[in-house]
Amino acid sequence: MKRYMPITFLSLLVFISISVRTSPVQAQEPVIAPEIGKLIAEEGVDAANQRFAQFLSSGSLNYTAETQGLMTLLNAYMQAGNQEATGAVGEMYAQLMQQMMTGGSNALPPGMAAAIFEAQTAEEEQKKAEEAADRQLKQKQLAQSRGKSRGDLERFKGLYSDPDSDDISRAIFVTVSCDGYLVTGPMWADVGPWWMRSAADKVFTYADSWTNLSFEFSGESGPGMRLNHDVEGAVSPLENKGPLPDGWGECMERPRR
Repeated sequence: MKRYMPITFLSLLVFISISVRTSPVQAQEPVIAPEIGKLIAEEGVDAANQRFAQFLSSGSLNYTAETQGLMTLLNAYMQAGNQEATGAVGEMYAQLMQQMMTGGSNALPPGMAAAIFEAQTAEEEQKKAEEAADRQLKQKQLAQSRGKSRGDLERFKGLYSDPDSDDISRAIFVTVSCDGYLVTGPMWADVGPWWMRSAADKVFTYADSWTNLSFEFSGESGPGMRLNHDVEGAVSPLENKGPLPDGWGECMERPRR
């Protein structure tokens, strides 16, 4: 995933650039920005990043001129709405500032290094908080879509088929998931299991982009229990004809997302 410089941090970089411009500087044209701009236009961001890494390792940069050049380029990409280029040049600017803070020429104004560090720390904390809130929201939405887990579903397990026939080739299996949900599906079709949502004591539903089903069990648990349903291609009600085939296990693991 490509990372883009946060707007608040970009605002700080703009402020730093203005601060640096107000100090006396040796007149010199930037070298990095023109070449980086050309590379982004002709070869893309990856090529520009590689060339910038070479610039950083050269050890003979005029930091004031180069930071001003990169800021001008950064502002141009921001105004053009080019997010990818804005993020890339913003990262370059931050790296150049970091090199200045660690001993390069034309060092940052007093207190500016601390301001940059605080801004970066605040952005990271904000990002972590937003990610945590997003995870909690998704977990809540997922729990709501599944309904409540239950511990009384074993009574529904079995193979359900036509009560007037011994043929179980068109049976529906009913089992339980290891996290407390009913899982069903047709034995005759190559489709994924239906992870049912509990709607009432003996009523379960399932819905996705293509399928919308309703199951209702009646009678005593185990063999003989009836299953009323609206599955296409199967009679209704079906009857529990006995346990699931050997090898099915006690419960079904939910696939990892």
